[in-house]
Amino acid sequence: MDRRIPSVRDDLAGVEPYVSPQRPAKYRMNVNESPYPPPEAVLDEAFAAVRAAEVNRYPVRDADDLHRAVAERLGRPPETVWVANGSNEVFQHLFLAFGGPGRRALVFEPTYSLHTLIPRITATEVTIRPRTNSYEIDLDAALDAIRAEKPDVVLICSPNNPTGNAEAPGTVRALCESAPGFVVVDEAYIEFAPAGASVLELLEEFPNLVVVRTFSKAWRIAGARLGYLSAHPDVVDGLRRVRLPYHLSAFTQALGVAALRYADDALKHVAAIVGERNRIASGLAARGIRAHPSDSNFVLFEVDDPAGVWNALLSRGVLVRNYSGARALERCLRVTAGLPEETDAFLSAIDEAVKP
Repeated sequence: MDRRIPSVRDDLAGVEPYVSPQRPAKYRMNVNESPYPPPEAVLDEAFAAVRAAEVNRYPVRDADDLHRAVAERLGRPPETVWVANGSNEVFQHLFLAFGGPGRRALVFEPTYSLHTLIPRITATEVTIRPRTNSYEIDLDAALDAIRAEKPDVVLICSPNNPTGNAEAPGTVRALCESAPGFVVVDEAYIEFAPAGASVLELLEEFPNLVVVRTFSKAWRIAGARLGYLSAHPDVVDGLRRVRLPYHLSAFTQALGVAALRYADDALKHVAAIVGERNRIASGLAARGIRAHPSDSNFVLFEVDDPAGVWNALLSRGVLVRNYSGARALERCLRVTAGLPEETDAFLSAIDEAVKP
């Protein structure tokens, strides 16, 4: 019998899998991780909790302690919180529950590529509108797009990845007032942004607003794969329908609870990273290289030969992210801020890679 492997869905034929290049390098400054490990107290408590757990049994299905800890941190009721394996799984749950065939998402590019990819893999139609030359959302154009497309979900990344700029809360407010469906704001980098940049407070006013965050950046536990959202309780009820059973492991739950218990220690390096971000930006500007304003833990900058500069930096042990293949980012590279010695190495390598 001739057995054939079924072909991938027709609507996925042109979808490229997400790829973040992982190369051996002394200075890994390409994926916006924290270079600082979590506090020892966080690991000690998490490991102790796992040792005490019955790991031959399934973990707590609803991760009650973790949900309560996140809710307390946000000052929100526990029933408005949803936790998953990284913010990407949060987005997947959102689109499995509220996207799908016959529904549409509106995305403003350039932005985080998963904001387009995840809707597409859940068979959600994606409409794309461009950002301005300064990578902001053009509010008038966005409102026109909402009226024309009537999207079920509007996706915003603030601070935006890979450009670094935070959207004005007034822009989000106007979109929430106009959108017929959800407005989802990805605040993965909000801890690095100035005070007042978050739209979390708007949740009390707009039941169609969803705010997504992650433990992967400022909280220093990217390896745990832990993200969360806060939204109206009806949204959270919908997400329960699409999660896999026991989707949060005992270790993930324990590590999240411990990180929140030691929040002050876990986040104490944010100011230092912001300082290095500013030092990178000013160092690039002093060298005549355009660095875009950033409210995150990275800097997007422009060079004449991004592929050549990327290779030259890598040959000197510095790995950054090359965005030159993306629309409106053709001259751009992105570098993560971290340790002072990483900034030193990057600026030294730039001096050799970019000749006057």
